[in-house]
Amino acid sequence: MPEEDDAELRKILERKKAEYVAQALPGTGLQGSGEQLVAELNDSTFDSYISSHRAVVVDFWAPWCAPCFLISPIIDDLAAQHRKIAFARVNADESPETASKYYVMSLPTVMFFLDGQEVDRVVGAVPEDVLEERVQWLESRL
Repeated sequence: MPEEDDAELRKILERKKAEYVAQALPGTGLQGSGEQLVAELNDSTFDSYISSHRAVVVDFWAPWCAPCFLISPIIDDLAAQHRKIAFARVNADESPETASKYYVMSLPTVMFFLDGQEVDRVVGAVPEDVLEERVQWLESRL
């Protein structure tokens, strides 16, 4: 029974995420454009992505993490607004090496990279203005 509950919870969270993303994108004119603003990374693609972009914001998340679904549409919105910065997502469950390498102990964790080096991080579900301030700081360094 617990496995069935977990599967049902995952389905609900995925549906809610899709709803939040759909709500976040209409004002940007990007809905249905097919353009991926937030890259999906894993253990094998993470390092090359970070090194190939000057400034990167990375959202570490997991499908079971309800607060992660609160941060997800914020990250999507910031990616649409700040095109000079690369945005990415890492499923910490599917990429344990990367999560461990960067000491990701709690989810969500949003990390900020400049020239391949971590320069800041935010742990937990925080208001959009907290992330916006960090993104603006990162963008000011470009």
